[in-house]
Amino acid sequence: MSGRKELFTPIEPGVVRMYVCGITPYDVGHLGHALTFVTFDTVRRYLEFLSYDVRHVQNITDIDDDMVRKARELGITIPELTDRNHTIYLQEMDALNVQRPVAFPRVSQHIPEIIALVEELMARGHAYVVDGYVFFDAKTAPRFGALNGLTIEQLRTSPPVSDSVPAEPQQLKRDPLDFLLWQPSTEPDAHWDSPWSVGRPGWHIECSAMARANLGARMDIHGGGKDLRYPHHESEIVQSECASGEAPYVGTWIHVGTLMLEGVKMSKSLGNLVKVSELLAAGHSPDAVRMSLLATHYRADHDWTEDELQHWEQRAALLREAAGSAGGPPDRLRVESRRLQFMDAMDDDFDTPKAVDILCTIAEDIVSGRLYGETAVPTLIELAGVLGLRLGREG
Repeated sequence: MSGRKELFTPIEPGVVRMYVCGITPYDVGHLGHALTFVTFDTVRRYLEFLSYDVRHVQNITDIDDDMVRKARELGITIPELTDRNHTIYLQEMDALNVQRPVAFPRVSQHIPEIIALVEELMARGHAYVVDGYVFFDAKTAPRFGALNGLTIEQLRTSPPVSDSVPAEPQQLKRDPLDFLLWQPSTEPDAHWDSPWSVGRPGWHIECSAMARANLGARMDIHGGGKDLRYPHHESEIVQSECASGEAPYVGTWIHVGTLMLEGVKMSKSLGNLVKVSELLAAGHSPDAVRMSLLATHYRADHDWTEDELQHWEQRAALLREAAGSAGGPPDRLRVESRRLQFMDAMDDDFDTPKAVDILCTIAEDIVSGRLYGETAVPTLIELAGVLGLRLGREG
């Protein structure tokens, strides 16, 4: 929220509540999605390495405009579409050694919680109803825009960061900044009874309700792609804090940069996708794919290339060789200073590019005999595990 690095202090000592905005499974994923989930998997792995109990929750947005449209186009139900594409997602993430969250809440499974949250906002004077639509009243939330460092007045002239914001009936709003909490709907698999209309939730309220149901009113880490900062995460903040009366909603925000292909953002709508399944089918190793994603700091945009992946295949081969090497003669734990350098890098806003470089240096020194294998190889394997690398030890 402050826009700068700060000391991480969880709400409850030793426990980290982390919510990650997950997939909308109207289609299969791509490497841009993998970047987000590999990043948060690495964040989780390092926090667990530091002995935190990480309660990692990642939602599935199975109710929204794209899900309704795609299910209708394919002539299948929304649950069928969700299950099909989420299964593919899990297969790809398993292949990349991405740990599964402790919970995968679905919007369709949290409708009562969503309705209760909207009712709380209504009761506190933060929402209003027009023709069966319920809108959040932005003027009642003076902190709206704080995540992006903007005032409400500045937000009025700021376009959404996301290119996938659902359409809303602007003519029914009291203010253009107001956003949808509930809307009338009779779509199959996407309508429920509510006090306002038979309908379905708006996009932003879904995550607030799922996060609260699974982690409580406040959490330590929340994030996703940087395109979710506005309006999605800004809206989450104000509706959650206005409903609960507790702040801050999130202690630390983590937003992942954009993965591009030839200078253009990878997206389903443009079709300029690199799919994880295709890379693996072409013979690329999961470790090389992960390192290619972690070699750029998570906050930075990244223009991905096939040549880059070839470089990381060579690095992955080096790590595998080192993991099976005897190394040099005893050296009084010379590797320990590298271990501390690795931790310093990860402590500095999860500087994975530096951590990967240190890991590769350890491998080079094992293979060349500058480090003692009996002490350095276990360290290499341990630190590689923090980055989710298997080093050819899949079994």
